[in-house]
Amino acid sequence: MKKQLILLVVLVLLAWQTVAQTAWKSTKASVSFTIRNAGFTVDGSFGGFAGTLLFDPASPEKGKLSASLETNSVNTGNGTRDGHLRKADYFDVVAHPRITLTSISIEKGNNAAYSGVFDLTIKGITRRVTIPFTFTQTGSNRLFAGSFKINRLDYKIGKSNFLMSNDVKLTLNVAVE
Repeated sequence: MKKQLILLVVLVLLAWQTVAQTAWKSTKASVSFTIRNAGFTVDGSFGGFAGTLLFDPASPEKGKLSASLETNSVNTGNGTRDGHLRKADYFDVVAHPRITLTSISIEKGNNAAYSGVFDLTIKGITRRVTIPFTFTQTGSNRLFAGSFKINRLDYKIGKSNFLMSNDVKLTLNVAVE
């Protein structure tokens, strides 16, 4: 009986070790976007990042990445435009205070490259997106970085408009420890 108990404890520890992921704490995050509007490129950003980052570069398929942003933090450097983006036509910050991103699956690519399938929710609308990203470690610096495009109309952000592009490029950089 004692040998069986020891064997059971060893098996449980081995199983736990194979699923354990490093819980990374965000130290600095930047989430920016780029869109064409009236022939010009408009850059902006979001703040209020919060995330749960469970990730082991050796076993990315067992990882779980989730993050959210405050929609009220939208910033393009133009107060009038930012005020308009906070209204119901665009981000509707009163009814939808956060944008969320949750991983469904993560795969390893070459070197520090990975690809994740995520559920992205904006204004209560959830769509699946694929995000290529890297996880780099240089000394004590560790960084998740990725970029992807969405169609803003898929999330009812504004209306179809010949002056404004439907494609929005999003870039995420999250430093962790």
